[in-house]
Amino acid sequence: MSTTRAFDEFAPAILRVYHRDKEAFWAAIMAPFLANHISLMDWLHHLQVDIGLLSAFRGLDSDAHQVLKAFSAPLGFDVSRWKSNRSQYLKDAYPVFAFLAVWMDEEGLDDIVARFGDVLRAGVFAVAGYGILDVNVDSNTPSQVEILTAQALIAEYESLALRIFGVSPINLEIMHRMRRLFLEAEIREKAMRGKSSPYRLDHPEELGSKGANAVTPYMLCLERLGKAHLIDDYWQIFLLFGAAIQLIDDWQDLESDLAAGHYSYVTLGFDKLTRLTDHKKTAATLRADSARVRETYQCGKDMIAQSRAILARLNEKLLGRLVDITELRLDTYFRKELKVVP
Repeated sequence: MSTTRAFDEFAPAILRVYHRDKEAFWAAIMAPFLANHISLMDWLHHLQVDIGLLSAFRGLDSDAHQVLKAFSAPLGFDVSRWKSNRSQYLKDAYPVFAFLAVWMDEEGLDDIVARFGDVLRAGVFAVAGYGILDVNVDSNTPSQVEILTAQALIAEYESLALRIFGVSPINLEIMHRMRRLFLEAEIREKAMRGKSSPYRLDHPEELGSKGANAVTPYMLCLERLGKAHLIDDYWQIFLLFGAAIQLIDDWQDLESDLAAGHYSYVTLGFDKLTRLTDHKKTAATLRADSARVRETYQCGKDMIAQSRAILARLNEKLLGRLVDITELRLDTYFRKELKVVP
């Protein structure tokens, strides 16, 4: 019996729920972002969908643990137990994988849907590898063993992903490009640590580059779909709404970013940062700047609008659902946490 059975059953479970009632599926996905508007009757209406979705996600954490444990056992340790292996990052990615399964199904990529357990395994290697690398390059006392292991995990991810989606000049270039975009964003950030923000007010979309490795599976499908000539357009879509998500993360992680000397997009124009040492007070000052908060909110809304314009030109409707969910996340976070009235 497979030790990662939940991974193999994930896509079929998600798709059973999706095909039973597509609109109820999307309503259930969006309901958490509308929590203060949803009624008891609405919740009861979506209950069966919610139960189906919950059952699909059950066991994924255990499977991820098994994948990492099996990978690192020959090396004499258990990567899944490392503090630098931020498992929450993988939990945050599960809904993206669910959407990926639906998108692949709608696009007729049945052979890849049949291997979706392997897609999840590749995702585990990617999230762990890039996460462990990030923790160590942020640390004042990095571990050489962890840095080398992160490189091995990333190599395992890329190898498995190419076995799933196919080795071709286009896919090799996509894999290289996504890796380069992520690393360039991280290098810029690390090079400017303790000095200033690496971002520019007139190019907020650059925030989305940090999510490049997360959207690689979507990009690797384009050749199979006969859309390789549209790679730049699709990347721009992911870049824009990925940047909107990063804006939320910037506000959420403000204290820890300031403590580490990382000045994010939301700190741009605040010239006192390097002279302030109380990170909680500095974060409170930034959050109390209503003009700054509203400008970043509007920036996120503008990027979402730009991504929708590209989607309309491409007649790409299903990805529009992902953009809708992103906008709901943005609206909900700024309304509840930063008290912005949309």
